[in-house]
Amino acid sequence: MSTLRRRRGRTALVAGSGLLLVLSGCADDSAGGSSPDEVRMLVNLTDNLDQSYWEDLVRPFEEETGLDVKIEGPTGKSVAETFPQQLAAGTAPDVIQSIFPDDDTAPELLDLSDLDWVADTPMVEDYALGGSRYVVGVGSQAQSLVFYNKTAFDEAGISETPTTWAEFTDVLGQLDDAGYTPMQTAGQWQTGLQLQQLFHPTLNTTHPKWQTAVTDEELAVGDAYLPMFELYADWLEAGYVAQDDVGLDPSTADGNFVAGDVGLYPNGSWFLATLDAAGELPFEVGAFSPPVDEGQPYPGPQGATMADPYMIWQGSGNVDGAQQLVEYLVTDEAAIEAQLRADGIFRQGTTVEQTPLGEEVQTIVDDAPELAAVGEGSGDNRLPVTGFNPKFTEVVQGLYTGQTPEQAAEAIDQWISESR
Repeated sequence: MSTLRRRRGRTALVAGSGLLLVLSGCADDSAGGSSPDEVRMLVNLTDNLDQSYWEDLVRPFEEETGLDVKIEGPTGKSVAETFPQQLAAGTAPDVIQSIFPDDDTAPELLDLSDLDWVADTPMVEDYALGGSRYVVGVGSQAQSLVFYNKTAFDEAGISETPTTWAEFTDVLGQLDDAGYTPMQTAGQWQTGLQLQQLFHPTLNTTHPKWQTAVTDEELAVGDAYLPMFELYADWLEAGYVAQDDVGLDPSTADGNFVAGDVGLYPNGSWFLATLDAAGELPFEVGAFSPPVDEGQPYPGPQGATMADPYMIWQGSGNVDGAQQLVEYLVTDEAAIEAQLRADGIFRQGTTVEQTPLGEEVQTIVDDAPELAAVGEGSGDNRLPVTGFNPKFTEVVQGLYTGQTPEQAAEAIDQWISESR
């Protein structure tokens, strides 16, 4: 079923592209690419990754090569929305940042596999499609982290971070007894994502490349996640996770932790930026990798996503310049350091100077036996469906309203069966 779905997507794009080539032949030739001395790069613009950040990042490259890098933000809501629109209009940029190839866009992208500098970039094999490397990145965002309040641990008499689920549950109880919110969560996307973040190391130890196993109908997601649903339901019943947290905005949850009222807060490495922005806190923050099942090696695989990914449009009018720019962005030491510092990004083995908490996270990333694909997966290791994360969040939130773990497992399996 999944193979047929992927083939349909690819065929539709190729057919559409052929029609658009005919139409774009009547348009201005400059619309579909760059001049030999220019490279257009479509980037995700945010509060911290703004226009000036990107221009500063590429300026040394421009000075060294004489090429002019034109930074462009999305014309739609996001790069993910804008890039397909630009492909359809024949106005795609040379370099695309922040999104990943899929079965629809891969035929339009340059295969980077034969470039000698590509193999050493982070997670490049995890995002390969059909053995081809269409995307390279600067580092990874660690997904499976548990931030904790060290003062709360001291007052609760907790001397070590937990490594098994039994120890984790005991820690929640001790924090509760000490008067702290044991574990903070929130509504919207965070409810489901947080449960996944906690379970990534265990799940990827028990079922390596579990997304592929689901696609091959060798594993049911409900069976894989049932143990975590059961744990989570127990924590809800015990009050270790507040029932009304499901109604909180994630920024409010961040604020609760920053205020010092919370013991544990599972989150991704991007939370470091929030903590840095908060300034000096009245307590010390630590981080650890989530627990694993009794008898499993600790730490387990670290759930992660490629960070600052870059792709090249194969229809570019300046493929050579685009290759030079991407190579600079993912291999130049100064460029790597600037990007790692900007957005909570980590790279295994890096020597970039970090804050003390950043050093803890870097150690977690370095000590992980592997970086594992999250959610729907990546590259060829993918679920046979799209929209998994929103549906998973909906299922987890059902545990707050009386759904049993078994019903949650059945609900996610039914959705996957219907959505294949």
